[in-house]
Amino acid sequence: MILTCPSCSTRYSIDSASVGAEGRMVKCAKCGEKWREFPPEDSPKQIAEPVVEPVVDTTPAPAEVPEGAAMSIEEMSRAAKKRTDKKLRTQKKKRSWFGWLLFLIILGGIGAGAFYGRNYLVQIWPATAKLYQMVKLDVKTANTLGLEIKNLTTKSVLENGVVRLTVTGNIVNVTGHQQPIPRLAIQLVDSKGLHVYSWSTSSGAENVEPWGSVAFSSSMNQPPEDAKHVKAHLIAPKKTEKKELH
Repeated sequence: MILTCPSCSTRYSIDSASVGAEGRMVKCAKCGEKWREFPPEDSPKQIAEPVVEPVVDTTPAPAEVPEGAAMSIEEMSRAAKKRTDKKLRTQKKKRSWFGWLLFLIILGGIGAGAFYGRNYLVQIWPATAKLYQMVKLDVKTANTLGLEIKNLTTKSVLENGVVRLTVTGNIVNVTGHQQPIPRLAIQLVDSKGLHVYSWSTSSGAENVEPWGSVAFSSSMNQPPEDAKHVKAHLIAPKKTEKKELH
């Protein structure tokens, strides 16, 4: 509501609730004028139930408000602003908590879906298998052996006029189960990737523990001069066919 000082005509905007139903003494912040302000006529009024009482001719004068109880318009405005700010802070705090709760629920749902549906996710997006294996979560992939060759390196050494090529690496178990180690095939290729020479070897170990690793090393003398690169892969064991007895 708008208050107008009767002395200097200064106008103020305050909350009508701070005036009260019975009016209130206010003081102009500019000239110090004091007067009693009443709520607007269109403000809601409390309706009391009718009480039958004798008619009294004399109307009691409104009680005088002590001078010290008069509140300046600035104080009324500050009080109204303080109530409004407090209400806004409460609403903002509620929205903030609700936002964080919703975020945690969504994050939990995504995490649960990624955990329990990881095999389905790997089927449609094979690259995610590496992420699961990094955190040691078993997933079904096209790798039926459950083993991978990593850290493949080569070293050539001249001994008594003979070049000796040594190939080393690691056989890594990318599953949560113990896996048998098959034989390895080591292949030499030329600069165009064409086969030059190959041989098979054993790692010397029968099994590799879950998420474990086994080192291997194999050598050959006098490799072909056109051999430029080395490849290695695991030889999948052949499935034995069972004959039915009649």
